[in-house]
Amino acid sequence: MSGVLYALEHSPIAKALGAVVNLSLNPIVSGALLAFLLRAPEHVVAETLQRASLPPDYDLTVAKTVLKFLLGIGLTRTVNRKLSDMAANSWRWGPAPGWDWPKEVAVVTGGCSGIGLAIVQKLRTKGIRVAVLDIQPLPKELSRDPAGIKYYKCDVTSSASVAEVAAEIRRDLGNPTILVNNAGIAVPTNILDISEKALQKIFSINTMCHWITCQQFLPSMIKADKGHVVTIASVASFVSLPGHADYGATKASALAFHEALRTELRHAYNAPNVLATVVHPNFVATPLLTDFENHLKDGGVRMLTPEQVANDTTERIFARKGGQVVIPKSSAGTSALRGWPTWIQVLIHDVLGAQTAKMNAAKKASSK
Repeated sequence: MSGVLYALEHSPIAKALGAVVNLSLNPIVSGALLAFLLRAPEHVVAETLQRASLPPDYDLTVAKTVLKFLLGIGLTRTVNRKLSDMAANSWRWGPAPGWDWPKEVAVVTGGCSGIGLAIVQKLRTKGIRVAVLDIQPLPKELSRDPAGIKYYKCDVTSSASVAEVAAEIRRDLGNPTILVNNAGIAVPTNILDISEKALQKIFSINTMCHWITCQQFLPSMIKADKGHVVTIASVASFVSLPGHADYGATKASALAFHEALRTELRHAYNAPNVLATVVHPNFVATPLLTDFENHLKDGGVRMLTPEQVANDTTERIFARKGGQVVIPKSSAGTSALRGWPTWIQVLIHDVLGAQTAKMNAAKKASSK
């Protein structure tokens, strides 16, 4: 996305316009105004018009038509959002039952830096005990909380390593009820340049670990019919860019994993109260992109912070609801890209691809 779009998206004007649009499409607002115009006594309407410096016999036909349109759109949007929310949660109207945050145990992979670290910190604000799985040492900001945070050095690509750590977690903290599959890597490389070893590494960390961790921690959630599996994917799940085919493929597989998991929980394991959430952040300023961050910024990309991603992710956890989270919300349109006409998809890929290829070339030149 160009710098112009990012600047517009985060500008005060855009935020103000967004607030106006949300207010206009709020069916309570449009419905109340329409009811007033249709049902209020004529003298009350006339007095209101005079207060607005309009003649008492002002023709309100257009206003009524606009309000009817806004009410229709607002009701459709509200119903659509509620249906989507219910569909992602086994058609349940409200939040999943049985949660008590100080009694819950969360497992966060890759929790020593970036998004994972921020998620751990947010979970602790509710008193949730957290098991951090990482190959990096625990950072100082987390080591100050030994009662609430337990560190386990673990290679999440190894089923033996995860099984051993899972047994320790169950012994130390009990059965986890929250699993955040956050561990991931990215090394921008063109298709013909990437080595088999690098491919195996990125798919092991970004893809295979979802199966490995779930096979250890999900059975107890299914047995109790209570839990939440959070899959950290990416906007790259929807749009793959040149030099990022490996990363995009692993994130597309993360989305496929989430979709299958959500359905299996309901139909294969009869555990409708075990929640599944997939998170799609845009570019985030984490150690994952340290070598590439300056080139992204030079290309006009405004980076998200790990805290922004953690806030939206844990908001879903604390709401006790599963679903799909795109960060920022304005990027949600990318999820529909694959359903658009091919020529539009190609044009979008060409624009994004040219920008990305330029950044990749600049990075490659600066590394020489």
